[in-house]
Formats: sequence, C-alpha cells, structure tokens
Amino acid sequence: MTLLQPQNKISDVWLKASVVGSLWASVEIILGSFFHNLRIPFAGTILAMNSVALMVAFHQIWNVKGLFWRAGLICALLKSISPSAILIGPMTGIFAEALLMELSIRVFSRNILGYVIGGALALSSAIAHKIVTLLVYYGFDFVTVLVNLYDYAVRQIGYPDLKPKTAIWFLLGIYIFLGIVSSIFGFAIGRKAAKTPTGDDQPARISINTDKKLFELDKGQKFSVKALFLHIFAVAVCLVLINKYSFELGFLFIAFYVSFSIYYYKRSMRHLKRPFFWVQVLLLTMLATIFFNGFQHGNFFDPQGLMVGIKMNVRAILIVVGFSAISVELRNPVVKSVLSRRGFSQLYLSVGLAFSALPSVVEQFTKPKQFLRRPFHTLSSVLLQADRLFSLFRESINKPGVFILTGEKHEGKTTFALNLAEALQKKGFATGGFVAPGKIEDNRRSEFDILDLKTGAQKPLCSIYNQVGDKIGPFRFYTEGQKFGKEILGPAHLEGCDIVFIDEVGPLEMKGQGWSPDIETLLQNPSRPHIWVIRKGLVGEAIQKWGLMDVLVFDINVDKAETVLGSVLQRINKNPGETPSPG
Repeated sequence: MTLLQPQNKISDVWLKASVVGSLWASVEIILGSFFHNLRIPFAGTILAMNSVALMVAFHQIWNVKGLFWRAGLICALLKSISPSAILIGPMTGIFAEALLMELSIRVFSRNILGYVIGGALALSSAIAHKIVTLLVYYGFDFVTVLVNLYDYAVRQIGYPDLKPKTAIWFLLGIYIFLGIVSSIFGFAIGRKAAKTPTGDDQPARISINTDKKLFELDKGQKFSVKALFLHIFAVAVCLVLINKYSFELGFLFIAFYVSFSIYYYKRSMRHLKRPFFWVQVLLLTMLATIFFNGFQHGNFFDPQGLMVGIKMNVRAILIVVGFSAISVELRNPVVKSVLSRRGFSQLYLSVGLAFSALPSVVEQFTKPKQFLRRPFHTLSSVLLQADRLFSLFRESINKPGVFILTGEKHEGKTTFALNLAEALQKKGFATGGFVAPGKIEDNRRSEFDILDLKTGAQKPLCSIYNQVGDKIGPFRFYTEGQKFGKEILGPAHLEGCDIVFIDEVGPLEMKGQGWSPDIETLLQNPSRPHIWVIRKGLVGEAIQKWGLMDVLVFDINVDKAETVLGSVLQRINKNPGETPSPG
C-alpha cells in the first residue's frame, strides 16, 4: 500500500483556498486567544460574524466557485492544529459556516441576496452546532436538566408561560440579523479592497516556512491503524454500556480506557488539565442534582439527579479523551495516505501550504484590540495580503516530486532501488544519483560502496574497519567516497538525467550533514524527480525537514516493484531522454 499520494499539481482554486484559509485562521487564532484569555461572553458569535465577513469579502476579490467550503475546511484544520489535540467542535463549526455560505451562493448566485442569506444561515448554524455539541458531550439527560432550569428561571422572573421554543426563536432571529449585518459589512470591505492596488497600505512582507511541522506531535509518539479503529469501537461500546446497560459496568470500562489513553497520549490530554473543564464538571453535577427532576418543595438534593450528573460528566470525559486519541491517530501517515487515495491529496497539500505561512501571517496581526477598534481597516489589510501570499504559495509548490522507498534495516531497500533503476534504464530513461550496495562478513554488514547509476563507477563509501571520518553506528565514512557522492549529485554530472536516486537519506542528513547540502541544491530544480531510500523511522522527519509536499512513500515489503515502477513512470511526464534543465 502506498503511504502518500503523489501531488503533481494543485489547482488554482485549492491554492486560493489555502490563502484564504491561512488568513482566516490567523484572525481566528488571534481573536480566539484574546477572547479566551479575557473570558469575553459570546466570543463564538463574534468569531462567526468575522468568518462571514471574511468569506464575503474574499469573494469580491476572487470570484471562484467552491472557494468557501475549501477555505473553511483549511481554516478549521489550521485552527485545530496544536500540540494537544484536534478540537472537533471548532472544526465542524467553521466548516458548517463555510458550507452554508457556499450553498447560498450556488443557489442565489454571487449577489447581495446570496450573501445575506448565506450569512444568516451561517450565523444561525452556530445555535444548532452548539446544541449538537452539547448532546454529543452530555447526552439527552442534559436537555432535561436545561429545560427544568429554564422553567425555574422564567417562573422567577414572572413569565411562566414563556416556552423554551419561544426563546429559541427569539435567539435565532438575533443571529439571523447579525448574519445579515456581517454579510453587508464583508461586502463593503471586499468591494473596497478589490479597488485598492495590492501594493498600497500593506503590512510588512510575509513569508512561508516549510520547515514548520504540520500536525506536530512528540517524536516518540507511535501510530497504529488498528488503534484508530480500536478507539472508535471503545468509545461506542462505552456509550452503549452506560446508556443502555449497567452504569457501573460502563464506568469500569471507561475508567480503564481513559487511563490507558492518558498514559499513551500524554501530550494530547491537555484539555483535562484545564481548571475550567473541572469547574464545568462540578457545576453541571450541581445543576443536575437540583434540577433533573425539577426544583420542587425546596429540595436541593436529588439522588437520581446526582447520578445523572455524574453519568453526564463521565460521558463528557470519555468523549474528550476518545476524540483526543482519535485525533492523534488521524495524523498517522498511513491514514493520510488512505485519505489521499480517496481524493484528499489536494487538501493535504493545501493545508501544508497554509500552515507554512500561518506564523508569519499571525505576526502581521498581533494586536487583537485593533480588530475591535478598527475592524474595517484591519480586515481590509488582511485582504490585501491575498495576492502576495498567492504568489508565495505558487513559488513554494515549485519543487520536484520525491519518491521514498522505505523499510527497516537490512530488508533490501538498496536492492529494490537498484532493480528500479535498471527497470527505468530499460524503458529508456537516464538515471542519475547513486545506490549504496553493502558487503556482509560473518553475518553482519562490514562495508558499503557508492555506485554511480549514470556511469557505473563504484568506490568505497564507509566501513567498520575505517578509523577516520564521520561515524554513524559502527561505520566510518571515507573522505573519497563522500567526495565521489557529492560529484555524482553535482549539477554538471546530472545533466541529461531524467531522475535522481539517493541511497540513503539517513541520520547524518537529518543533522544537516552528509548529502543534506546537495539535497537542498537539487530541490531547487523542480523538473527532475527524486527517489530516496530512507529507513521507516526517519521518513516523517525527512518530509518535514525539507518541506516535501509532492511526495509518495512506498514500503518495499508491501508495494510490488511493478506498482512502484508504474507510479514513477506516471510522474515522469515527458519522453525518455528529454533533458530537464540542469539542477
């Protein structure tokens, strides 16, 4: 099974969505952090209004079909990228707003009517999203507690006939109005920005950094596809047990599962360390104890309500821990590859581009008070970054495609690479670069040579008997062998080659030594693809180190040689012997 789908090209709509998603996420992150720290009420509503305004404004600059939902998905993923865990709530909320805006524009076309209807739908979806989120966390018992609390409150203020439905409709009307206002606001900003020369009134130059690690986790974090399905199954079983069968039995299962997950995913459990989370737990338990059966006859303690409160909070802890663990496993390269095979490759590449620019973009807008005091001016400055960021993204994707052959030590990676090179040569393609065949003495590797695939020349590379030179494990590298390898990877020597082999990219390269400087130079030439040999444990680190986006990983123990050859031939979209520009 291939691990990552090749991404030969990213369409303009995804590229523009990357720009919008990155700028949108920067505003979400800055304002969201500001509101969170100050505990400002209705922060989610303000952020939703900002989202609607930005979407409408960007659509005045780029009238692209499908821009909203793509940008919303990218923004949701970017906002959720953190060292802890993906936050499912914010993700689905942002994406729902974008989908509703997209739907409105598709139905009512690109005009003020389509925008205001889309804005009204997007803002009002925040209510539905909040209700669904609470039901997922606490179950339907929460509805009973909330309704009884509402009935008690309206009786206290003298309006006992004010039904919950009436209050919901009133609240919905407010959100619809705010959505309309946000749409008109965004329309005005976008029209102004579209008429403003892109060189005027821009903040300092933004940049992108492909060395930033997308979906970063602890280096020691291990992944397992089986674990992903195990977590989904475990959460489902625990919910069935506490809802349909014995709470005591369900509690035991949940306690075991939560303990295991916290131990295995330490860094992804930060949500449980927040004092506010446990304040919510305590408050909900108290409310359930008092209001589950209705507050009657001055009875402040109801044993059944107490058990319901405990049950709701146990469920909430299960959901938080389970979703956090699932979020970690979804970052597994194998899972990403399956998604890529199902048509998500452009999404992964787009998120990578947007993420690479996020730190620089955030730095341009680090004063949240400025957003609140001068929203028109600030959002206009965000829009004026779009063209510059679009150009930077275009430059960034102009890198060669890289195929990675991976496996564990002594599993035949070099032999696989050599056979692949010979197969390409038989097809008429000129191979460059090198492989490093090894020698075995007394059932152990004793030496490695370096074989030039263009000329067939071969020299010693490293040996356990060598006493000088760079050392990796028991081997020391020969100076002549290293010099020979650098000559092989030189632009002059590679002239006329269709593809470059590097065997292997290892620990030295991860430290910036070995072939690392040569790889940096080669990556500047996008016309000639590469084939790298890398141990399994270093694949992710290599992809992150060089910011590889057009990358395809093959496991030599799983992928057949014919499959790999076919993929490489597909990638070399030119005739054999058609020489790319020198590297």
